[in-house]
Amino acid sequence: MIRCRRTAATALVVLLMTVALAGCGGDAASPTARATPSSGEEGGTPVTDLSAIGCATEDPMGVGELTGTWEGNDSGVYYIRQVGDCVWWFGTEVVDIEAGATGQAGFANVAAGRMVGTQIDLEWADVPLGNILNGGGLTFVFDVAADTLTLTAQRGDGLPFGGTVLTRIQPEASPDASPSAPASP
Repeated sequence: MIRCRRTAATALVVLLMTVALAGCGGDAASPTARATPSSGEEGGTPVTDLSAIGCATEDPMGVGELTGTWEGNDSGVYYIRQVGDCVWWFGTEVVDIEAGATGQAGFANVAAGRMVGTQIDLEWADVPLGNILNGGGLTFVFDVAADTLTLTAQRGDGLPFGGTVLTRIQPEASPDASPSAPASP
């Protein structure tokens, strides 16, 4: 039963990351946060252009300094992958993931964005695994010494994002990790 849950959770993470990557492909050199209105914006709300989040194909085996498992002060666990300056995550507080079920107690979200220096700008959205549906933009700052990510800004009209500090709980993923390697039992 535990193996089934672990396998289902792994499949879900892979599926959600694939959806996040597929929805964000493009040719632009890098995303930019704009504070002035342009086509599709209202009232000068900053919007991060994520059309450049296709860089996983540049070095699909790349493992950046943020890659690992992080615990949020919102009771969530965030699985972060960094390739070059691109950052993706799957975050959830759903404890016992029931394969195929939606609306389970707690949140589940995906995010994609870019890291410039120690600043990470992301766009995030809840996915229906959890019972919350929200989204928006986030800016975190990476404190290398403390190994934490601290939320410094939010964008969007939804409810505030719950996790204001993420702390690494697992070391970086192995550079030898392979997307085609079989899952451990």
